[in-house]
Amino acid sequence: MEGKHTHIYIIVAVIAIILGSFAVMSLATHKEEEIAKKDTLVQQKQKVIAAIKRKEADKKPAKTDSVPFVDPTVRGTLTDSLGNPMKGVVVSDGYTCTVTNDKGMYIFLRDKNARFVWYSVPADCAIPTHSAEDHTALFYKSLSAKRNVYNFTLKRLPNGPERDYRLIVFGDPQVTNAFSPYYTGPNDNPVKKTDVARFTDETMADVKQTIAGWSPSMPVYAISMGDDVQYYGGYNSSLEGQIRKALGSSRATVFSVIGNHDQDGRDLYLRKWEQSFGPTDYSFDRGDVHYVCFNDVHFYRGTLYWQPGELTASQLQWLKEDLRLADHNKKVILCYHIPLTFGNRPRKGASSLGLESEPGHYSSSVLSRVLKELESFKGGYELFCGHTHFAINHEIEYHGRHILEHCHAAACGNIWQSNINICGTPNGYYVYALNGTRISDSYYKGTFWPRMRQMTIFRASTVFNGESYANDWELPMDKGVVVANVFNADSRWRVVAVEDGVEHEMKRINHQGQDAFAAGYHHRYSQSVSYQFVSKRNGYLIMNHLYYYEPRSAESRVIIKATDPYGTTYTASSNDAVTEPFFNFAHFYASLKKK
Repeated sequence: MEGKHTHIYIIVAVIAIILGSFAVMSLATHKEEEIAKKDTLVQQKQKVIAAIKRKEADKKPAKTDSVPFVDPTVRGTLTDSLGNPMKGVVVSDGYTCTVTNDKGMYIFLRDKNARFVWYSVPADCAIPTHSAEDHTALFYKSLSAKRNVYNFTLKRLPNGPERDYRLIVFGDPQVTNAFSPYYTGPNDNPVKKTDVARFTDETMADVKQTIAGWSPSMPVYAISMGDDVQYYGGYNSSLEGQIRKALGSSRATVFSVIGNHDQDGRDLYLRKWEQSFGPTDYSFDRGDVHYVCFNDVHFYRGTLYWQPGELTASQLQWLKEDLRLADHNKKVILCYHIPLTFGNRPRKGASSLGLESEPGHYSSSVLSRVLKELESFKGGYELFCGHTHFAINHEIEYHGRHILEHCHAAACGNIWQSNINICGTPNGYYVYALNGTRISDSYYKGTFWPRMRQMTIFRASTVFNGESYANDWELPMDKGVVVANVFNADSRWRVVAVEDGVEHEMKRINHQGQDAFAAGYHHRYSQSVSYQFVSKRNGYLIMNHLYYYEPRSAESRVIIKATDPYGTTYTASSNDAVTEPFFNFAHFYASLKKK
C-alpha cells in the first residue's frame, strides 16, 4: 500500500509541476488574475487529489505497483492567424474560467462533467462559424478523455471592435417533427408544410430581406432564445441539425441558448442540441457588449422544470468568474430561455412578486445573486429570454431596483399551428441596433409585415369565436372602444388616440389575462396545445402591451400613434380594425404585399 500511496504523491506532484510552470510564465503579466484564481485552482486540485484517493481505495490489490498517470488538465495556446500569441483571452469549460498569459497559453483543471472547452471571443476578433454556408458560431471544441491539449486560432478584425452593429433575436423557432396544419386565408383549408420549411421559407426569407436593406458593411449577429426544436410528432435525430442550417443561412452570425423542449428532461435530446450548437453556458464580446448565454432550464420530475428559470451552484460560480474577468466598462446582455422575473412553478427560495396584477407569479431564487454580479458594469445590463410564446417587456420593482426583462415572442407563434403568438403578436423576430453600450433602436419585425407596422387594431365589441376584449377587460360593448395591440411596448412608450385632431392617452392593460383575437382563433384551429394554454385559464400568461380608448363618438375614425423610446412613431387607424373572427391576418401574404 505504501507503493500505491507513493504513486499518488507522484501524480499530485506532477500536476503541481504542470500548473506551477504555467503560473510562473504568466506571473509577471497576470499577477492579479492569478491571485484571484488561486482559491479556485486550489479547490480544483483538492478535488482531483480526493478523487484519486477514492479511486485507489476502491481498487482491489494490484499485481504490480505500476499506476498509469492520468493528466486532469486542459491546456493549450491561442494565437492569431499570423501566429502571434493572444494574451488575456478567457478560456473555460463552463465550470472554470482562466485567462491566457503573455504567450497565449492557458491551463486549468477540467471538471468531470465538462463536455467542451471554449474561448470567449474578444471584441476585436471575428466569430468563427461552421462553414461559408452555415454561419452558426463555432468557438469551441469537444473534450476527449484521450486528449488534453486544445489550441485555437483567432482572426483579428481588420478595423478593430465593431461598435455599431445589428442584432436579430429569435424567440423559440420550435420546429417539430410533424406537419402542423395552418391557414393562409379566411377559409378552413389547411396547408400541409413542414415546420422547418416554413421557418426557412418564411422567417429566414424575411430575415434575409431585412438584412438586404442594410449596408453590406454592417455587421449582423443573431441569437436564438432556445426551443430550437420540439420532438412533437416523434424523435428525429436530424432535427437540430436542420434548424441550425436554417438559422445559419443568412449572413448573420448566429448563437443559441438551449430551451426546455431542446431537452425535455432527456439526455439524448440535450446531446443532440450540443452536437449542433456546442456548450450551453458560454460568453463572447461584440463591440462594447459582453454577452453571456446559459441554460436556466432544470428538470425536477420527468419533463417538469422550474419556472422562473434557475441556475445551479456551479453555474453561479462560473457566471461569477466569467463576469469578473470581463471588461466592466461594457454593457452585459444575459441570454437564457426561461424568464427570471416571473413564473408560477417556483423552486424553493423563489420570491413571490406580490403583485395584485400577477397573482401566483414568482421571481427566480437566484435573481438577486445574478443582479449583484451585474451592478458593477458601467454600461448597464439587459435581460433577454424567450419561452413564453407571448411578447412581454416585463417590468418589476425588485429590492430597490427597477428591472425590465425582454421576453421575446416566438418565431413559431403558437408552435406553427397558427401565425400568431398567444398574445396576438405575429410570428416574427426582433431587431436591435447596438451602438457602443447603447441600444439605439429596437423593433419587432412580423414575418412579411412592413417594418413600420408595429401594432394591430381591434374593436372591443368584436366577437372572435366567443371571445371579445370587452368581455375580457370589462369594456363597454356599445361605445366603439378601440383596442391597440402594440407588440414591443413597455412603460417608456407613449401611446395616444387622436380623435377630431385631439390626442388622448390610451389606457394600458397590464394584468394576467388573454388576447381575445388570439384566444378565439386558437380555440378553433390549434391542435398542438390545449385551449387552456392560449386562454385566460393559463395563469402564466400576462398581457401588458394592450391599450384601449373609448372615443367621444362610436362613429369616429380614430388614429393611434405609438412612439417608442427611440423617438420613432408608428400609426394605425380604427378603420384597420380586424373584425373577421377567423381571418388569418398574420400570413395572408397576398394582401399584405400589395400595401
